[in-house]
Amino acid sequence: MSREKGDKKNLKKVEIPLAVLAGKGGVGKSTVAHGITQAIYRKGFKVGILDADIYGPSSSHFLPPDTLPQVQGEKVLPADSGGIKTLSSAHFPRGKGACVVRAPIATQIVSQFIEEVEWGELDYLIVDFPPGTGDVQISLMQKISFTGALIVTTPQELALLDVRKSMEMCLQMGVEMIGVIENMSYFSPPGSKEKYPIFGEGGGQKLADEFAIPLLAQIPIHPTPEIFDALVEKVFLKEKNGCEIKIKDRYHFSIGWIDGKESLYRFSDVQRHCPCVKCMKKPLSLTDVEGEKIIPVGNYGVQMVFSKGCSKGIYPFSLLRKLG
Repeated sequence: MSREKGDKKNLKKVEIPLAVLAGKGGVGKSTVAHGITQAIYRKGFKVGILDADIYGPSSSHFLPPDTLPQVQGEKVLPADSGGIKTLSSAHFPRGKGACVVRAPIATQIVSQFIEEVEWGELDYLIVDFPPGTGDVQISLMQKISFTGALIVTTPQELALLDVRKSMEMCLQMGVEMIGVIENMSYFSPPGSKEKYPIFGEGGGQKLADEFAIPLLAQIPIHPTPEIFDALVEKVFLKEKNGCEIKIKDRYHFSIGWIDGKESLYRFSDVQRHCPCVKCMKKPLSLTDVEGEKIIPVGNYGVQMVFSKGCSKGIYPFSLLRKLG
C-alpha cells in the first residue's frame, strides 16, 4: 500500500507528529495519549493533541478548553487548554450528542482537522487515533508524515488480536513503530508497592517481541503524572531515532535502545542480512568485513558503508533489533 503525500502546509511548523493507536477500543489509548501530551507540556515543550476519534471524542474530558476553536478567515485555530492546543469533534456544537455519520463523512471531518486548522509552531503534535484500521486511520497516515507511532495495548490475549492489526497497518503504511505501551498492567493499592496483574501478564511484551520493538512502559490502572513524566523522559527526550549508535572498532558497532537494552554487532554478521533485492536472492558470506560509516535513514533505519561487499541495503531498526 503506497503512502501518498497529503496537504500538510498547516503542519509545516510541527517538528514531531506522533501517532498513538491501538486498533481496539477500551484499552485506555486516549488516557495514554493525553497523559503523554500533558507530560510533554510539563517538560516545557510546545505541544498539541488532535483527537481523531469522531464517534467517541474524549479530549474535552481530559483537557477542558479555556478557549474554543476560533475561525479566522478560511482557517481554524485549535482550542487552548492551559497552553496545550487541542482539537476534537466534541468542541463543536454537533459534538454534544451522538455523532451519527457514515465513514466517508468521518474521513472528511478528519481531513478538515488536518488541512484547515492552523496549528502554528509546535514541538510535538500527538494524534489520538480512533479504534480500527479503516478509512479514517489510513487517511491520517497518508496526510501526516508521522515521526513514529506508539502502540497501546492491555495484557489480555483478546486485546492483542486487534492491536496486532494496527501494528500491521503501520508496517503497510510505512510508519515506524517506536514501541509498545502496556496500559492497565497492574493495580497497586494506595500506599503499597505491591503490584496485582488483574488483567493478566505478558501481552505487551509478547507484541514487542513479535514486532521487534521495545516495550516502553507498563502503566498501572490508576496512573500518576509521574508515570507519564518518566515515559516521556525515557522516550521523547533522547535522540529522535530513539537509540544511540556507536562504532566500537573497525569490526563492531553497538546500539543502545530506548528501553535500556544494548546490542553489540559484528559488521560482517549484519552484512549477511543485507535487505537489498540482490542480496536477498543471493546472501553474502564475507568475513572480516570492516565498517566505514553508519548513515541514519530518517527514523526508519540505517545504511552502512562496508570495506567490501554490498553497501546498498538499508537496515531497518526492526531487523537490527531482532539480530541483536
